Amino acid sequence: KYDYDNNKFGFDKGDLSTARAKTTQPVGAGPYKFIKFENGVVYFEANKDYYKGAPKTNNIQFLESQDTDKLNGVITGTIDITDPSYSQDTVKAIKAENSNGEVTGDKITTNTVDNLGYGYLGISAKAVNVGGKIDSDESKALRKALATVYCAYRDVTVSSYYGDTAEVINYPISNTSWAAPQPTDEDYAIAFSKDVDGNDIYTEGMTDDEKTEAALKAALGYFEKAGYTVKDGKLTAAPEGAKLEYEVWIPADGSGDHPSFNMLTDASKALEKIGMKLVVKDLANSADLWTGIEADQVPMWCAAWGATPDPDMYQVYYSGVESGKDAGGSNYMYDIADAQLDKLIMDARASFDQAYRKTIYKQCLDIIVDWAVEVPVYQRQNAVIFSTERVNIDTVTPDITTFYGWMSEVNNTELNK
Repeated sequence: KYDYDNNKFGFDKGDLSTARAKTTQPVGAGPYKFIKFENGVVYFEANKDYYKGAPKTNNIQFLESQDTDKLNGVITGTIDITDPSYSQDTVKAIKAENSNGEVTGDKITTNTVDNLGYGYLGISAKAVNVGGKIDSDESKALRKALATVYCAYRDVTVSSYYGDTAEVINYPISNTSWAAPQPTDEDYAIAFSKDVDGNDIYTEGMTDDEKTEAALKAALGYFEKAGYTVKDGKLTAAPEGAKLEYEVWIPADGSGDHPSFNMLTDASKALEKIGMKLVVKDLANSADLWTGIEADQVPMWCAAWGATPDPDMYQVYYSGVESGKDAGGSNYMYDIADAQLDKLIMDARASFDQAYRKTIYKQCLDIIVDWAVEVPVYQRQNAVIFSTERVNIDTVTPDITTFYGWMSEVNNTELNK
C-alpha cells in the first residue's frame, strides 16, 4: 500500500497487524541484522548491504551477563569485549592480568570515558520539611543541615570505592555536559560548604576529624534555623512536622556494595553525636527503591541519574507551579515546586543560544542547591575492555568519547587472525 505521492505509507490507520507481524524480526539499515535470541544470547549476522560496506566481522553475539562475570569472561576467553563497572577492584584485577601491571597490556586493553550521568543523594521535600511547608526557609535549613553532614564524607567515600576512576562533583549535573559549572568559573562553589551565615565551613589544612566537627557545628546552626531545640550541642526536640530520626534507602545489594554506602554510615555515626538518628536501609533488590519512592515511602535515597547530551532540566525539576500545569515526569521524587525555576527551565528550552542557556542553567542549579533536595556525590568513569589477544585493537574506533562509543564503528572491528 506504499504510495508516497498519495500520502500512503503501507498500512491502514489503526490496524497494527503489520507492525505486530514484524516484532520478532526487526528491520533496519544497520551494520548487523538480528538472527535469533536463544538461551540468553542474541545472535547477529553482518548486513552485506550496509551503506558503509559489509562489516569486517561476520557474526556477533551479545551475551546476557552479570556484572561480576564480565571481567572474568574476558580473562577466560568467553567474552571478547565488555563493560564492567569500573571500580577500584576492577582496576586492580585488570592490572594483575596484564604483564606490564597497567590497565592496557598484553591481555586486556581498557578504554575509559566519563559516564553520561552522575551519582547523587536525593531528599524528598515532601518528607523532609518543617510544618508541611516544603519551600520555607526552615524546611530548606533542615535539608541543608543533613546535606552538610553528607558532604563532609564525599571525598573519602568516593576515593575508597572508585580510587582514581571517579571524582566528587558539586552541582547536580554530569561533568560531561557543556552546561556543567567548572572550578575555574568565578562563582563556582563547593556543595554545602557554607554555614547558616554564609561563612566557609572548612579551612585549608583541616584534618578529617576537624572537618567532621566543623560540619556538625554548621549542621547545628541549620537545625536551629529550622526550629530544632539545641542544648549543649545536641538536638533535644524537633519542630512541628520534622523529626529526630530519618531513614535513607540505598540499593547496595544488602551488603553495602554501593559508592555512597560509606558516606551514609559515616554520616549516621556523626549525626548521632548531635542527637539525630539516621537509619540506613540497605536494599537487596534495587527495584524496591523505585517502588518505595513512587509510594512516597522514601525520605532520602542514593541513586544515579542517566543524562542526555542536551542538559534539559524539565523532566527532573519542572514543577508546573509557574504555568499551572502538571509537574514534569520525575519531579515527584524531589517534590520541588519553584515558579522561578520553572520559568528559567522554560526560557532555556526556548533558546538555541548555548552561552545563554549555560547562564540560565547555572541559575537553575543554584536554585536546586538552595532547595537542598539533591546532594551531588560523584562523576564516575565508564570502561570498555577488549581482549588484546583476540581483538585487533587497531580496528577499534580510535576516538571513543562519552557520546561516541566503540559500537559507532563496529563494522570496522576485526578479530585477530
